[in-house]
Amino acid sequence: MPVSPFIAYRNGRLHHEEVDLEQLAATVGTPFYCYSKAAIQSAIRSCRAAFDPLGISIHYAVKANANLSVLRLMAAAGLGADIVSGGELARALQAGIRPEGIVFSGVGKQAREMGQALAAAIGQFNIESIPELELLEGVAREQGCRAAVALRVNPEVNANTHRNITTGVRGSKFGIPLDQLDQALAAVLRSPHLQLRGLAAHIGSQILDERPYRALCRLLARETLRLRELGVEIGHIDLGGGFGVDYGDGRTLAFETVAAIVEQELLPLSLRVAVEPGRSLVAGAGVMVSRVIYRKAAQPPFLILDAGMNDLMRPALYQAVHPLLPLAQHEATWVMANLVGPVCESTDLFQRDASVPASLGAGDLVAFQQAGAYAAVMSGTYNGRDLIPEVMVEGDTSRVIRRRLSQVDLMELEL
Repeated sequence: MPVSPFIAYRNGRLHHEEVDLEQLAATVGTPFYCYSKAAIQSAIRSCRAAFDPLGISIHYAVKANANLSVLRLMAAAGLGADIVSGGELARALQAGIRPEGIVFSGVGKQAREMGQALAAAIGQFNIESIPELELLEGVAREQGCRAAVALRVNPEVNANTHRNITTGVRGSKFGIPLDQLDQALAAVLRSPHLQLRGLAAHIGSQILDERPYRALCRLLARETLRLRELGVEIGHIDLGGGFGVDYGDGRTLAFETVAAIVEQELLPLSLRVAVEPGRSLVAGAGVMVSRVIYRKAAQPPFLILDAGMNDLMRPALYQAVHPLLPLAQHEATWVMANLVGPVCESTDLFQRDASVPASLGAGDLVAFQQAGAYAAVMSGTYNGRDLIPEVMVEGDTSRVIRRRLSQVDLMELEL
């Protein structure tokens, strides 16, 4: 069954908004990504409806999907951006996101990137280590300016998500350990080139349980009160993102749930709060369309697709499952099959024991749902494969928003 209300069968053929995906595949070629503009805009409206009344600022996590057409939708809606590289900074600015709404996160910021961000007058750096703080101070001194910083702490809160997307536990590379927080604060307060905005944290991605957020907010509230007693004014909290979405099991974490926790735990301290949703704004808007190359007899059979792990990395990276839909509606018997790609890796496996129509075979088209986040943005060209196109649909129209980059195109960069 379709997970998104913007995907539906009409006359037995799968449509994204009003666009027939089989007809689109004949034009664009498979595999390709397809996003619904209406789905993205709907998610943005839902997010703003939950957070705007509380004065909580929203900064889209660019790493989820960095296509310029997607970023322009965020800019048009007035959202800020959470970036983790100079490249993402360039994309956010090109798309029209206001510099003062940009937050620069990430553990490996380089001096060159810091300089670019300072020159652009971004709103905030989320600092993840004392050496990073020292480097930023030096760059700001050289440029004769002052950098606004929030200290990202490692709260040691288990988000109860996949270990590869957990970011706030002991031993994580992310954030300043709590026992180093006061040292980092002292360095900020004594520098004329650094301005303290507050505290930041991020505990992981695809979180479906509200309890870790409540634990995080309570820890940040305690730290805020402790520091205020020491004379350090903390006025801003960056709560990160990671709000989980439905990958076919019906589970999700609503924006309203997070907003209610913030209202109960942080707003009574007269704090300004920011959130950084990414996946929850774009995942449901996307599908990846692929064609079956072979049906290989086995128990269960293998359906070998023309899309591979280089196109959609999430199943190989975190054993993620993207619900599958055939583009032609089937009412007949469904059976189990293994969905795999053509890449010469055993991890090129989209789903083991997937439920598929018994007649599904060579030449048939399928769509992987919930593929708008951490999908095309992570794709590559391993095994000499093309970088596949991205398409945006709006009503009954479609347009390519990133063309296919063939090996001929890519070899031109090597000559």
